[in-house]
Amino acid sequence: MAEVIVTTRNREYKYIKALKQKKFRSAEGVFTVEGIKSVSDAIKSGTELACIVVSESFYNAKEFIYPDNAHIAVVKDGIFAALCDTKTPQGIIAVIKMRKNTQYTCDLTKLYVYCDNVSDPGNLGTIIRTADAAGFGGVLLSPGCADLYSPKTVRSSMGSFFNIDIVPDFDIDMLKAQQSRGFSLFCGALDEDSIIYTDADFTKPSIIIVGNEANGVCKGISEISEHIIIPIYGEAESLNAAVAGAIMMYEAVRRRAEGGEADG
Repeated sequence: MAEVIVTTRNREYKYIKALKQKKFRSAEGVFTVEGIKSVSDAIKSGTELACIVVSESFYNAKEFIYPDNAHIAVVKDGIFAALCDTKTPQGIIAVIKMRKNTQYTCDLTKLYVYCDNVSDPGNLGTIIRTADAAGFGGVLLSPGCADLYSPKTVRSSMGSFFNIDIVPDFDIDMLKAQQSRGFSLFCGALDEDSIIYTDADFTKPSIIIVGNEANGVCKGISEISEHIIIPIYGEAESLNAAVAGAIMMYEAVRRRAEGGEADG
């Protein structure tokens, strides 16, 4: 039986709890995921773990295969929930090292989605999940997007967080660099030059841009992109950002399949 953390004054306990704060996560270069499935997905992906934190009852009662040489912190049940972001914790948390920012070059044979200041972590996680499901090559995030490592973003991705390339701080100059390599940029915008999304030529190397929930795509990116629209037939003013992204992503996959190109 591992030694159990029994007090909130414990140094390791304080450290894990502090990771609920974005500033502390960023400074330490680690983040947390909660729940059996999310932790299992992280382990399966081979991502680098700092430690696994479990409640005392989980450790004693649940059959869970821990990675070799993983540091396991066991916490008394009565103080475990304060470490969690979810209302009904399952008793297990993984502390994971953040991905290092490196130069990233998109694969010309794949499709990509670019999030331009998407501010809601739930939308961001859903876009990541959809891109993974659609077989996209990766998700590119502009500076100013919601925190990639917030518990809600990770949770909303439903495990896809560990399955697909996600590149933070991908600014407009980096986007232009991909465009100069042959990628076409498609963004949702309503103007006289806009075309219906089903008429867009996604068979060529493509990056689909999803804009901010309230303000859409920023001016600089809009100016270098092809404009497409998703018709609205009812009274709604607009579509949710993640929903609009999903429609465009799956249309791109459909067009490639029909055009004889490899999916995503």
